Amino acid sequence: MLVIDASAFTRWAFPSEGSDRVSQALIRVMTEEESATSAATFPLDVLHATGCALATGRFTTAVHQHVLRLLSRLPVALAPMRISPLEFWTWAQSMQLGPHDAAYLKLAVDLKAPLVTMAPALHRACLQLDHPVITDLT
Repeated sequence: MLVIDASAFTRWAFPSEGSDRVSQALIRVMTEEESATSAATFPLDVLHATGCALATGRFTTAVHQHVLRLLSRLPVALAPMRISPLEFWTWAQSMQLGPHDAAYLKLAVDLKAPLVTMAPALHRACLQLDHPVITDLT
């Protein structure tokens, strides 16, 4: 079981931004060799990133549609937040994370599953908690 965040998916799916360990993990998920879950906001986070790429000309319409097809086919279960908003906010602040990043990390910690991320703040937080992380960040 892996927990996938939007930064990992977008780096994998965006042309020329793929990375070795993250790409390998997502290919294992796509081919169903490994199961994956993510925070309930995952599709929205990816849609936001791809929409920004399209709006700024970084993506053509064809590339944008390709990435959305990949997102639609990615077999990732979405998990709801199972903590009160106040507790969650306090925990996120203690980790120096915004709510979206904290949702991915909280899920990974609760499931005791490695977090697949390319977000520097999440990488740092995983190291701080001594939690397993799959990343290409050093």
